[in-house]
Amino acid sequence: MQDPLFIRDDWRWSDDKPMCYMVKAGDFLFLTGQVALDEKGNVVGPGDIAAQARQVFTNMRRVLRLAGCDLTSVIRLTNYLTTSMSDMVATRAYWDVRREFFGNHRPASTGVKVAALMLPELLIEIDAIAYAPKIELSSDARLLDGQS
Repeated sequence: MQDPLFIRDDWRWSDDKPMCYMVKAGDFLFLTGQVALDEKGNVVGPGDIAAQARQVFTNMRRVLRLAGCDLTSVIRLTNYLTTSMSDMVATRAYWDVRREFFGNHRPASTGVKVAALMLPELLIEIDAIAYAPKIELSSDARLLDGQS
């Protein structure tokens, strides 16, 4: 198996973070948990699960594009929510946004209620696994750890 690729881009707020956005290992892409931060590091939609979900999936789509992929490559989602899944209004709002982005594509999924995320305004974080046997790194992709 080829060595893993550790991939990120040049969003300025991420320079000091000890992580990358995505790791390619074999035929799979493992995405770091995506939250509702814009490219300047500001929280989008405090208190609004639908607005935050839109930002999360927008960020996820951006990260996947670094490897020439899109949301249809996603085979697994893990959803971390600070709202209870028994809150059907929030759950349906999230599902509606997910359908906006994924359409009929239905990756395997787990939902976990958490007490809090890294910032108190965040309601949702989602990590993903994508199947991508052939990738084409975009010009925005940066490899970490001295990789070329």
